[in-house]
Amino acid sequence: MRCPKCQFDNRAEAKFCKECGTKLELACPECGAKFSSPGKFCDECGHDLSKTTKISTVNDPAFESHPPEHIAANNLMRHSPIDGERKHVTVLFSDLTGYTAMSEKLDPEDVKGITSRIFGAISKIVYKYDGFIEKYAGDAVMAIFGVPKAHEDDPIRAIKAAREIHDMVDDISPEVESMVGKAVSMHTGINSGLVITGEVVLEKGIHGIAGDTLNVASRLCSIATAGEILVSQEVFRQAFGHFAFEGKGPIQVKGKTEPLLIYRVTTNREDPKSLHGFSVLRAHLIGRKPEMMELVDAVVNLKKGRGRIFSICGEAGTGKSRLVEEFRTHSDAHGIQWFECHAYPYTQNIPYFPLMDLLNRILGIKEEDPPKTVRHKIESGIASLVEEADGIIPYIGSLYAIDYPEATGVSPEFWKAKLQETMKTVLSALALRSPTVFLLENLHWADPSYVKLLRHTLLEVREPAIVLCVYRPTFSLFTSHQHKGMGKIFSEIQLHPLSPTEAQDMLTSLLMTERIPQELRRLVQEKAEGNPFYIEEMVNSLIESEILLRDGKGWKLTGPIQESSISSTIHGIINERLDRLEHESKHVLQEASVIGRSFLFEILQKISTMQQGIDRCIRSLEQR
Repeated sequence: MRCPKCQFDNRAEAKFCKECGTKLELACPECGAKFSSPGKFCDECGHDLSKTTKISTVNDPAFESHPPEHIAANNLMRHSPIDGERKHVTVLFSDLTGYTAMSEKLDPEDVKGITSRIFGAISKIVYKYDGFIEKYAGDAVMAIFGVPKAHEDDPIRAIKAAREIHDMVDDISPEVESMVGKAVSMHTGINSGLVITGEVVLEKGIHGIAGDTLNVASRLCSIATAGEILVSQEVFRQAFGHFAFEGKGPIQVKGKTEPLLIYRVTTNREDPKSLHGFSVLRAHLIGRKPEMMELVDAVVNLKKGRGRIFSICGEAGTGKSRLVEEFRTHSDAHGIQWFECHAYPYTQNIPYFPLMDLLNRILGIKEEDPPKTVRHKIESGIASLVEEADGIIPYIGSLYAIDYPEATGVSPEFWKAKLQETMKTVLSALALRSPTVFLLENLHWADPSYVKLLRHTLLEVREPAIVLCVYRPTFSLFTSHQHKGMGKIFSEIQLHPLSPTEAQDMLTSLLMTERIPQELRRLVQEKAEGNPFYIEEMVNSLIESEILLRDGKGWKLTGPIQESSISSTIHGIINERLDRLEHESKHVLQEASVIGRSFLFEILQKISTMQQGIDRCIRSLEQR
């Protein structure tokens, strides 16, 4: 039985997917009734089951290349029972170019086999990036990123998925071209924006997601040429730290009164930047002087041969990356060599990704390098760093799926021990060459294998270096026992929201004047709550939407500030936190928000649909 979620091919009698744990259910495609064993007819509505496939596999294009819309809707319902919500999501529409030529020249069975293969692979790619297939329509597919669970990098996930989909079809194309004389390829449109989610009502054909965001993504797909990935301005704004784009200029799109700014995705950026920190206006570093001085003192001690390990911890937007950026400017001026690695939300399930990111930067390995080039860079690069490199190279090579006899057939425990020893040797060699800073960014997104290796390495390496471990409070670098054992070599820097005065100072720094509308000052005070990133994003979004305009030496508001004026990046960060809540707590939080920013517990009790457990949910939310 094929799993509808991850496409793993389970045994016919399986009740749960062996690969991802999804429950495998049989259900009538006509009425939705579930049953434990297959038969000739549905015992609920009498539908002839011999003429259809199992509901658990009907969303798998390997069985049905074009599933009915009510089946696609049922797929959404199986993912999550979604209550009505306003959510910012990213929508991907991708269409198959060359389908008509296939249909004209090939037998329908062959056409179905090819499309099933393509759409089956598309399902796996979308699932890999935590999106879901909302529907198949003819030779096109629509995928959603952000429902039922939001991620702050949903636009980046969508583009990565689109690029993999295009590459996959390009690999299949020569085989199809040999049969029909014409290549096949995908063309894709991606848009981010507000949608309304709701319960799926099959008999009414309601899919549960509606909004103009879907229509724009579809229009972008329709104007994209073969092989193109076109994105809206909102997607471009959130993803240009990770990809290079080519502006297509304002284009008139059917159904829109104003032309849209559209961008074509060209390549990945070799050195992806944080999702944050790309605002047009930027303030000076405000309210972080003590933290900055502590880091500056560490540089002085490093030059005397004394290293330090810092954890820089704070919620999203509190300025972790900005503090590191300012510190790097200072350290570069003092001749400190700098090495860094990053984890990203979409790499949490990739073993040792941050370690490979670090090695890529050290050894100059690029994503497009063929295996032969990667092997050469590893061998020559490590040999230039370490005298006895022969015992090290095989274990670095194995991270890149390069076979070496020494690392083949060994037990997992032995391999991990050798990799740990290898990394201690490499990092020590780098630190001994010159005063060094190692930046380990976004450890809260690192995979468990890497985190375990990192902890062992930090506890054992004692060569002088500054190590900056940056993460959010959801992650813990060391246990309290390990922390005590490290003594003065380890320091924690906790970044908290700015004070009201500091927040206003930041607003003044951003706009470079004291002449700021009182309504904007009040908005920053009430809504941003001292979060530096929120303040920057709010102000830049208002300027971009022309609600905030320069007025001589000051600024003025041209209209009321609406929810739509607030950056979708902020919505993404907040929605991701909300979607991490258990269902009951999220439901209580939504009910409370209807009352207002402040509310009485007694009123919440009266309006809530929950009969009990409200106080428990409130305590949990307060702790969070």
